[in-house]
Amino acid sequence: MPDFPSHAPRAQRWELTREALDGLLEQLGPTVEQASDAYEILRTRLMDLFSWEGDPEPEHLADETLNRLARRVLEKEPIRDLHHYAVGIARMVMLEAARSRQKQASALREIRVRGPENTPAPFEMPMLERCLAALPQENRELIRGYYSGDRIRLAENLGISLNALRNRALRIRERMFNCIRRERDKIPISNHRE
Repeated sequence: MPDFPSHAPRAQRWELTREALDGLLEQLGPTVEQASDAYEILRTRLMDLFSWEGDPEPEHLADETLNRLARRVLEKEPIRDLHHYAVGIARMVMLEAARSRQKQASALREIRVRGPENTPAPFEMPMLERCLAALPQENRELIRGYYSGDRIRLAENLGISLNALRNRALRIRERMFNCIRRERDKIPISNHRE
């Protein structure tokens, strides 16, 4: 289940209240029965939208969307068309869920590449050396100096700021990470645990 980002600490994250749900239902229909039907129709349409977009958890995302919509109604947000507003919220929820899945996938790939410890696994050393050798000489020297020496002195020797040095090292690390990932993906999974 995606963990949606929140600006508030997790303990203070907003949750659906009875008052908020009642306010949303009032906006959806004049009677309890009509409002309940409208709620279910909207929820079904949202689930269809998330399913059509290929999301693995359409029910969860539809509920999250409706919770956020109820919050906006409770906060007296001016809403001209509740259904269009819900679709707008759904788009944001979809983007957040996609970003969350991307972060999780990236973290899992990194774990596969790096493993739980900080030292490279035996099968990684040849990959690391090949990827390092594929870099231009200037980048190899920069990344080796960055991790083995005084970064302030290295930045001064290169005639750049420390921040610029960090940025260059980051770009080189990203290239190395991608290279190692490509190399690692060529190896059968049974060989990863040597």
